[in-house]
Amino acid sequence: MVSQRQKLARKRYKEANPEQFPKPEPTPPKDPNKKKKSKFKRKKADIKEPRISNKSNYRKHPLRVPGMKPGESCFICKAQDHIAKHCPEKAQWEKNKICLLCRRRGHSLKNCFNKIDETIDKKLCYNCGETGHSLAKCPRPLQDGGTKFASCFICNERGHLSKNCPQNTHGIYPKGGCCKICGGVTHLAKDCPNKSNRDSDASVGVGKGATENERPRGQVTKFVSGDELDDDFMIDDTSSGNKDKSSESKGGPASDFKDTNANSASGMAVVDECKLKFLELKAKRNYRFIIFKIEGQEVVVEKLGSPEESYDDFTASLPADECRYAVFDFDFITVENCQKSKIFFIAWSPDSSKVRMKMVYASSKDRFKRELDGIQVELQATDPSEMSFDIIKARAL
Repeated sequence: MVSQRQKLARKRYKEANPEQFPKPEPTPPKDPNKKKKSKFKRKKADIKEPRISNKSNYRKHPLRVPGMKPGESCFICKAQDHIAKHCPEKAQWEKNKICLLCRRRGHSLKNCFNKIDETIDKKLCYNCGETGHSLAKCPRPLQDGGTKFASCFICNERGHLSKNCPQNTHGIYPKGGCCKICGGVTHLAKDCPNKSNRDSDASVGVGKGATENERPRGQVTKFVSGDELDDDFMIDDTSSGNKDKSSESKGGPASDFKDTNANSASGMAVVDECKLKFLELKAKRNYRFIIFKIEGQEVVVEKLGSPEESYDDFTASLPADECRYAVFDFDFITVENCQKSKIFFIAWSPDSSKVRMKMVYASSKDRFKRELDGIQVELQATDPSEMSFDIIKARAL
């Protein structure tokens, strides 16, 4: 650093020798009319030669097609380089359209020749016959089912819709089928009027070997959340103060909720053999793995693996198209050269299994796992690659 004494010495030397320190010349003012030169210069070859656009070889990416989102395609020909508006097969597709008024092919309701009333293009209330609002927003009470001014597309008569037309045997199922609850063809299963009756019958135990007359009268059954909102539900009687009587229906699964071994989510009971075999695996190390299976309304032991069997023998014992519960005792050596073991609980649910089986096993998993005290690692697998030996080893460490 320069000290104060050195600064004073330089100042005195500058005053004594001014000829050695000439004053700098002042800079001239900038000319406002002078253009600023660019630092980047173009080559002469680029200026003379015009740019050649090669549009013939240029092809747009399918995700950059205007009016099309990424992953979508033309719904007529399934191509990804254009939308349905510009499809070359649109004319042929238009010929197969069915008019909703005259039921003929080749045109739509908008271009129908038999369309005389202009109210077809507007919202027409089937209940009061006025335009401007639909049947769902009609302020007047429903008369004749709310279809007094509706016109049928099949028989061209007023007073009913096509789904209630006597000439239409398929209803709202043009390719055949019916409601899964009552067998009707005028509504879907989600809108079935008997849906609430079926749910109440299932909750009080009306099923195999039981009739509707055997169901207790004067009860309202509702589901109250238990320990877990996903799969734990219990039946609660709101009409009477005695809750024990509501669970004593004939032949129903409501009595299973009193059992301490019962799964309150799906009515699955756990056999005592499952607990005993698991305790032997945990304490005595008599088995390498245990595979459990749901039979009827209870969880039973399907197969026991000896201590000499390996992990490959365990994976080969699991069926390829059915769900199972399994417990595997995995021995490993840590980085510190210590031998340890961990008990894995594996929920095997392959994609090829039935949907009902997947739902039953998924709803009973948590409550069944609570019965097996001592599980350290849980694994959910839908494919053999999701429960490979490397994944088991990584989860253990």
